[in-house]
Amino acid sequence: MRITVDDFTAAEQAARDQARGLARTIADTLTAMYPDAAYLVMHHDEDEVLWLHGIRDTVVVCDFEEAALAAPVADSELRRAWGDLDPQQPRHLLHLVRRLEDVGGCFDILPDTAYHDSDNGEDGLLCLLLSEQAVPELWDWGGDELLRPYSAPRPDNA
Repeated sequence: MRITVDDFTAAEQAARDQARGLARTIADTLTAMYPDAAYLVMHHDEDEVLWLHGIRDTVVVCDFEEAALAAPVADSELRRAWGDLDPQQPRHLLHLVRRLEDVGGCFDILPDTAYHDSDNGEDGLLCLLLSEQAVPELWDWGGDELLRPYSAPRPDNA
């Protein structure tokens, strides 16, 4: 089947719009599970495969290498939004963030202020901003592909 370039471009835009909505669902779910969460932290390995790193605010609230996710999501609307996937399963969360990236979405760069000693000198961590207190490293980053469901207000001088 042949389609026009315009149809393909419209489908790409629709996919990005849906990705922004799913990013918001993920953010709302994680903050329901971790009320103090500000960042879902991720990284690419040497093969550019996306992996989960942790959830944090000023401290690490969940390290995916050490623990599963918190208590079940009480909000029935959020729970339904996940369909057959379980928001408590890190592998399901990983599946979704990889799909967001697969449709052309991009994540923020983790700000220097959100790095911790446990990052062991890692550089270039990515994040999904989970709250209105979360501050991106770069305000002008990612263009239309950026998945930023929440953020602190942009300062006048940024």
